[in-house]
Amino acid sequence: MDAISRLICDELKLRVYTVTSVGVVKKLCKIHNTSPTASRALGGTINAALLAGASLKPGSAQSVSVKFSGNGPLQSVQAQVDAKGNVRGYVSNPDIDELTFSKAIGAGFLSIERDLNLKNPYTSLLPLVYGNIAADMSYFFTSSEQIPSAMILALEMNDKEITASGGILIQTFPDTPESSIALAENSIQNMKKSLGQSLFEGADIAGIASSLLGNFPLTEAGKTEIQLRCRCSKDMLTETIKGFHREEITQMIEEDRGAEIVCSFCKNIYRFNEDELTEIMNKKPTH
Repeated sequence: MDAISRLICDELKLRVYTVTSVGVVKKLCKIHNTSPTASRALGGTINAALLAGASLKPGSAQSVSVKFSGNGPLQSVQAQVDAKGNVRGYVSNPDIDELTFSKAIGAGFLSIERDLNLKNPYTSLLPLVYGNIAADMSYFFTSSEQIPSAMILALEMNDKEITASGGILIQTFPDTPESSIALAENSIQNMKKSLGQSLFEGADIAGIASSLLGNFPLTEAGKTEIQLRCRCSKDMLTETIKGFHREEITQMIEEDRGAEIVCSFCKNIYRFNEDELTEIMNKKPTH
């Protein structure tokens, strides 16, 4: 089952978030027909966003968006997650040849937007320091949110087939002792088997997390199933077209005899005929 779990290690005063997402990532990569490099970038960003969104209030309308953008051939990769477990994502160049993520994204930025149902979403923009999804996300939590964090991401592939996908995020509380942080860091650095390989072999991700923390018990504080679900709709895109200038809508009507809009996230196609565009334009103010 694809899901986010929220765990607490009382003995070490650490909180742990885990995600397993092989089904969701497989479907998304199929939608975008991604190359192996693009699949790893998209899957990694999906897992990073899911872990970043694990602290959202379950079942609420809160959401988080994670985007890596740079001057490399990948251009950008983005994932959006909400507190109900809905996730969507896209990569600008799904056909990129085999490269590491660092070379694929190049020099650029990490943008994280949190919508907590307050007046305005909160957005953080940081330069990419490591060119590594997990390391740059950990740097964001530690530097921007002042929460010492360690993130491990996994996407295992057999040829072009995705066989495992997931991640672990370990974070401190205000009263977490330095010894707990040192234990977690040392365990991660000395992992004998990658997270992806362990998941592929059928290991339980909570058990893997516990082993990284000296096998101290973890208490589950909650779990949310995740599913691939886009927010796009024809009504939403109608509102988008309403924001166009009258001249632009007129051009769609007279030259194109309609409009066709493809959602970047799910690739659904929405078509607007001449009558629909005329109705939208007639409702726009004339000044």
